[in-house]
Amino acid sequence: MPSPVVSVTLDCSVSRDRSSSGEMGSLSREERRRRRRATQKYRTAHATRERIRVEAFNVAFSDLRKLLPTLPPDKKLSKIEILKLAICYIAYLNHVLDV
Repeated sequence: MPSPVVSVTLDCSVSRDRSSSGEMGSLSREERRRRRRATQKYRTAHATRERIRVEAFNVAFSDLRKLLPTLPPDKKLSKIEILKLAICYIAYLNHVLDV
């Protein structure tokens, strides 16, 4: 007696890509943000933006430093020293204007 023919079809269209839109839709907003921030492209762009921000910050401190009187004039000051000296200098100028 011949054996019966059994037909089996396999669905091989299952995606194993974790970033597929099906799985990304089920992730929380925070998890999607974490995954996006983990990409090399994002990290490179973020590092570039941060470098520009820090450079602008340092230029602003340098410009402020040039306006403050110190002895010797080329004395290296930390950022906190520059801020404290600027506060004192502004207070002094206010006092001079009040007299």
